[in-house]
Amino acid sequence: MRIRLLLSLGISSVLIPLGLHAQLNCPPVGKINFNRKINVTLGVGPTLLYGDIVRGKNVGIAGVLKGDYKLYKGLYAGVEAQLGILNAYGRNYDQVDIPVDYEQRDPRFVKNYYYSGSLNLTIFPGLFFVDERQEFRKPALGTLVGRGLYVGFGVGGVVNNYDKLYRNINSNASQAEFEYDANGDIVKYKTPTRDILWPIGNLGLFMPLNKYSSYDGRYLSLVVNTQFNFAKDDQLDAYRPFLGEGRRSKGDVYNFTYVGLSYTF
Repeated sequence: MRIRLLLSLGISSVLIPLGLHAQLNCPPVGKINFNRKINVTLGVGPTLLYGDIVRGKNVGIAGVLKGDYKLYKGLYAGVEAQLGILNAYGRNYDQVDIPVDYEQRDPRFVKNYYYSGSLNLTIFPGLFFVDERQEFRKPALGTLVGRGLYVGFGVGGVVNNYDKLYRNINSNASQAEFEYDANGDIVKYKTPTRDILWPIGNLGLFMPLNKYSSYDGRYLSLVVNTQFNFAKDDQLDAYRPFLGEGRRSKGDVYNFTYVGLSYTF
């Protein structure tokens, strides 16, 4: 009896410290996420076009696919592709009983089926001063939001395909580029136009959904982003006013705000 008791105590004295040591050194949930450096984001949302047409309606829609690679904690480099619609309808454009006065009635309109691509840098200021080991321990909501806020900067290009278009011939472009209606008004570009987007600015929030319960290091996040794209050659709304020799019109701008899901792996 005593021998059995001594053996039990001896085995317990060995196994209990080993068990405690194993538990103390057990990696926290998500620790293997340290090596997860790629985010792929898919999103959709409205576009707002700000150009030369006196605005009546300017809401469109677009989708985005974005990939980012972590260079350093809080710093990502990535590529982005967009496909969508930019709309611009002049104020009272369809009220033919109102004389054309670009402040009261602007008869011009455009529907631009565009696609674009860009290179981006994304910065999470709240992650620069966080130990990466602590990053995978679930914080309070305020801290989580602070870590998820980001800003981004980019440069890219856009291809404009005009499906609907009405404008006067007030343009410095070659007349061979257009098709006309019976009244001599431009109704369509014969070929797509291209433009440079610079700068591109982003402001957003990245909120993990299952990061703190993931055992395989892969997780989903909710992304909310608003983006401003500044065109250099003033072609987003198919209208580039003629200002005289040596004078350039201001470039068009469009905003794209989207909600999406990001997959980290």
